[in-house]
Amino acid sequence: MKETVYPSAVQGRIVAPASKSYAQRALAAALLVPVSDNPAGWSELRNMGLCNDTSAALDAVRRLGAEIRYGENRGTYYVEGGFLRRRPRELNIGESGLSARLFTPLAAQSPEPVTVTGHGSILKRPVASAMAEPLRRLGASVSFSGDGFLPLTVSGPLRGGTVEVDGSLSSQFITGLLMASPLSAEDTHLAVRRPKSVPYLAMTLEVLHAFGISAAHAADYTEFVIPGRQRYRAAVYNIEGDWSGASCLLVAGAVASLPGGEGVTVDNLNPGSLQADRAIVEALTRAGAPMDFCGRVLTVRRAEVLRAFEFDATDCPDLFPALAALAAFCGGTTVLRGTTRLTHKESDRAATIAAEFAKLGVEVDLSQADVMAVRGLTDPDGKLRVRDTSLDSHNDHRIAMATAVAALRADRAVVIDGAEAVNKSYPEFWNDLKNICLK
Repeated sequence: MKETVYPSAVQGRIVAPASKSYAQRALAAALLVPVSDNPAGWSELRNMGLCNDTSAALDAVRRLGAEIRYGENRGTYYVEGGFLRRRPRELNIGESGLSARLFTPLAAQSPEPVTVTGHGSILKRPVASAMAEPLRRLGASVSFSGDGFLPLTVSGPLRGGTVEVDGSLSSQFITGLLMASPLSAEDTHLAVRRPKSVPYLAMTLEVLHAFGISAAHAADYTEFVIPGRQRYRAAVYNIEGDWSGASCLLVAGAVASLPGGEGVTVDNLNPGSLQADRAIVEALTRAGAPMDFCGRVLTVRRAEVLRAFEFDATDCPDLFPALAALAAFCGGTTVLRGTTRLTHKESDRAATIAAEFAKLGVEVDLSQADVMAVRGLTDPDGKLRVRDTSLDSHNDHRIAMATAVAALRADRAVVIDGAEAVNKSYPEFWNDLKNICLK
């Protein structure tokens, strides 16, 4: 699928998509509620949009025993637990990194083998190798091919115990262990080396608490103690708006709204959210973009001059594409740190940003370790001088969205190939973008 993006000013109001990170965690928690402990019926998940990743999680919880009913209100889902009421031989998690790492420890509670697989880019990411040894130490049987990729087959159940986990590349597997360990016969003690994306671990603990699960942790998230033999409780849970999905459209307000105009307004954003990508507000502030927060409504407008800034995105690596789009219009060179977190995303995301933004006339320098330096426009009223009108999403949803936003200030229209990649997290993106374009 191709989308053509024309140079345009933007103005208008949209609703942030539902957070797929919260949705996948809430679905897993609702699955784990024992049927006998749910006399009132079902957990109620509100405001849950269905992007590809959330759909994959929904399919996984069905296969693992949950019953799903759709509410009359859009985005409301009722989930009756019953973990392992059905015992699938296989779970297909699509291209979702979170679902791969979340549902593997859950599958490892099954006494019968379950194979976790997917399709597309997830089969080229070394997901399996990092999970194998910790799961074995907790009592699971694990097998996978020698390259460290999915598919991976596990069986258990997990017994609990003490295990060390490397948290330097992703927090998602730790999330899976945190959600599976309350079902173990013994307490589980997790020692986490070099934890990254700590806000996502806080999100997991928040969801666990909402569903009646307790877990103690060190202040720096390097240690967790999860009591065994706990029971999840049914809950009514509201899914927050997604700061990740909203980030590019907030950047659009900063770089492409009319000077002195109303800007871009995004509804359903929790200003106190634990989502790591709420840090886009800090980046916009450093760049000098005018903003107004009123309740859960954020408006971003264009400044007369946006200034280059420094930003450490180690704990929020999904922001890199949006930050690059913002930096392209900031006078001077913006320095973004944390690029080592980008290697095993849907694409080699740092290299992809450099290649695709170069087509838009934006210089992105990756010569320094762990650093992305973006040289922005020196003329605040200037346009990007496009070198190649054919852009490629590389099947990466965040690349598709970020290049589209940058192209709003290009000197001519560009075509983005693989535009359907946005379905992974934000299926309504192209419609929302068109609705705020004034051209």
